[in-house]
Amino acid sequence: MIDTRDCIHCGLCLPACPTYALTGSEVDSPRGRIYLMRHLLEEGLAPDPSLAAPLDRCLGCRACETACPSAVPYGRLLEHVRAEVLPPQGKRGWKLLLDHVLTRTPRLKLATAPLRLMRRWTPRLEAVLPGGLRRMAEITPDAEVLPPLPERIPAKGERKGSIALLTGCAMEALYAEVNRATVRVLTAAGYDVLVPRAQGCCGALHAHDGDAERARAMMLHNVAVFPVEEVEAIAVTAAGCGAAMKDYPHLLPEAHPARQRVEEVARKVKDLSEVLAQIALPPLTHAIPGTATYHDACHLAHGQKVRREPRDVLKQVPGLDWVEMRESDWCCGGAGSYALLQPEMSKALLDRKLEAIAETEARFIVTGNPSCLMQIGSGRKRLAGEPEILHTVQLIDRALNGPAAKSR
Repeated sequence: MIDTRDCIHCGLCLPACPTYALTGSEVDSPRGRIYLMRHLLEEGLAPDPSLAAPLDRCLGCRACETACPSAVPYGRLLEHVRAEVLPPQGKRGWKLLLDHVLTRTPRLKLATAPLRLMRRWTPRLEAVLPGGLRRMAEITPDAEVLPPLPERIPAKGERKGSIALLTGCAMEALYAEVNRATVRVLTAAGYDVLVPRAQGCCGALHAHDGDAERARAMMLHNVAVFPVEEVEAIAVTAAGCGAAMKDYPHLLPEAHPARQRVEEVARKVKDLSEVLAQIALPPLTHAIPGTATYHDACHLAHGQKVRREPRDVLKQVPGLDWVEMRESDWCCGGAGSYALLQPEMSKALLDRKLEAIAETEARFIVTGNPSCLMQIGSGRKRLAGEPEILHTVQLIDRALNGPAAKSR
C-alpha cells in the first residue's frame, strides 16, 4: 500500500530535484508535490488544472527516491495519483498521439519520416512549424529506418545460451542501429538472440501518464509473448522500458492468475549494460581513440539503481580515455514525453546538461535511453567539436567490429 505519510518532509529531496532547482518553488519539489497528493487522495480536494500543473511539471526522474531516507516510492505514488484523481481534460490530443503513434513502432517510423527529410533538405522550415511539432522536429534524430529483425538470430561460434531482446517503440523507430549493434555483440559473445515478433510497447509511457489500465494490458501482452523459460535474460536497451518492466508486478494484485509469470518475466529483465557486464565479451580489438563521458539516464540510475555496469563495460574499450561528467545523473530534460509536453522546462534542463558535458571536452557522449539520446542530440551542435552521442552498446560494437560495422 502506497502512503503519502511515509514522507517525513525532511527536505533532503529538494537539492536532488531538477524542477525545484529551476523554479525554487516548494510546489515544484517532491515534498511539495507529495503534500499536494495527500490533499487530493485523502482529503477529497477537487482536482483542477491548477492543481494538476505542478504534478505535470514533474519529470518522474525519481532522483528524489535516491535521496530519500524514508524510501518513499515517489514514482509509483505519482503514477497512482495521475491514474486516480487528475483530470483528463485537455489531454485528448496527447492521448491519441500516445495510444496510436508514439507506442506503435511502424506508425512512429512513418510519422517521423517527414521530420527527418525536412531536417536534411529544408531545415529552415522547422522555424515556421507550430510549437509541439517544432519541438518534435528538433529532437527527432536523422537516423536510418531499418527492416525488422529476424525472430531468432543464432550465436556465432560456441553457443552459450539465449537472450531475448525488447526492441522498444522509440528505440526501434528512431535508433534501430542500437538494436542491430546489440544483436552483433550478443551473438559474437555466443548467445542466440530471440526477438518476439508479437512484442509491443512495454507500457511505460502509459503508466507514467496515469493510464494504468492500458499499461496493464500492454504488460500482460508482453508477458505472454516473451519466452521467459528459454532465455537467460530479457535485454532492454532503453532505461525507461527496463525500469517499467522490472516494476511490472506492482501493476497486478497478488491474487491475479498471471502474477507468477509476471514476476518471472520481471526477474529476467536486465538493462543491456547489466547483461554485457555479466557475460564474457569477445576480445575488443579495435581501439577507439578519444575521450568519452557518460550520462546516467534517470530510470537507469535512479529507477533501476544501475550505475557501475555501463561504466565497467565502457572502460574495456581500448584507446578510450574516460572522464566523469559533473552531475552525470542530473536529468537532461528528455524524460520520455517531457520534452514535448513541457518544452520550456525541458530546454532549461538541457542547457544545464550541455554545460556539464562541455566541461568534459569529450568526443563521445554515451548514455542508455532513447529520450536522452534525442534530447542531448538536439543540443549537439552547441557543443565544441560536435561530439557523437551514442548508446553504450554502439561503442562496444565499434570496438568489436570496427567503425564500419554494418547492420544485418
